[in-house]
Amino acid sequence: MVDLFGKKKLEERIEELEAEQARLEGEKEDLLRTLDKRDERIRKLSAAIQEANLALKAAEQRASARASPASSEASRGESQVEQKPKASRLSLRDMDSLLERLQAVRSPREDLLTACYPGASPEGGLLPEPLAKAVSAINSQRGGIILHCPQLFSLLLIPPFPIKESHSHEGAEFSLDPIREMMEEPVLVISAHAGDTFLGVCLSRDKFEAEELVQSSVMGKHSKGGWSQKRFERLREEDVKAHVDLATEKLDAMLGRYKPLLHYAVLSGEEALLRQIASFVDLPLVDRKLSRIDSRETNLLLDEIYGFVCYRMDI
Repeated sequence: MVDLFGKKKLEERIEELEAEQARLEGEKEDLLRTLDKRDERIRKLSAAIQEANLALKAAEQRASARASPASSEASRGESQVEQKPKASRLSLRDMDSLLERLQAVRSPREDLLTACYPGASPEGGLLPEPLAKAVSAINSQRGGIILHCPQLFSLLLIPPFPIKESHSHEGAEFSLDPIREMMEEPVLVISAHAGDTFLGVCLSRDKFEAEELVQSSVMGKHSKGGWSQKRFERLREEDVKAHVDLATEKLDAMLGRYKPLLHYAVLSGEEALLRQIASFVDLPLVDRKLSRIDSRETNLLLDEIYGFVCYRMDI
């Protein structure tokens, strides 16, 4: 039959227009979803930054009740009017919370800076000048990790173990893997005190893989003078030597099993004892001030061994 009125062509044209309408509606929905996602990302970024600031402030408040780690004195040519940033000691739980929030931070300008440096101060050009000056005032011998979000915040993390080399990353997000890796370093722990020395091996932050509390009888210090004091000191030196011999015997057995896995030896305690015991340790040494604890509380040391010190930099 002849289509006198062009009905078929009209129907085909209607189908084309309906298809075009459906396509345009689809594009419209896609654009609306894209705008919604952008708005959602902006909301999440703002919330993440706010949470990170709140978490850090809470950690600083908890740390204010503890003794802040001693920071080195300002160099002689430096102005004494300038005060160093306040230090907060972050436990493993604090670090997990902080990293979770930092991981959520994003910058469309790709200007989030993560920088690691060894030694007391960063090398020239690694950091913006105001930030480099503020960081150098801390003078940490283990180096530091900078997390800088322009116009919002700058954090300096003093790591539990030394930074080996300088490197930096600038992008849409922070590079946090070096921090996480440092919290998994396998280490030997020696906390040496006359009469009781703790030896431990941590293959990660989770627990002590091996531990030994070496105890022996060591005389206390003598307060009187004369021949009596000299005799007492000689007997005490013999007790200390016997304690060191016992500790190094246990240490030798521990190293025989775990030394190939270990990266550092963390040392704390009485300097004279440490000098004698450390001579048996063929590992890079890290001096720390750890709490003196008994065998029932050894896991409490993990926070001190793997925790970081945080400075909020005002620049």
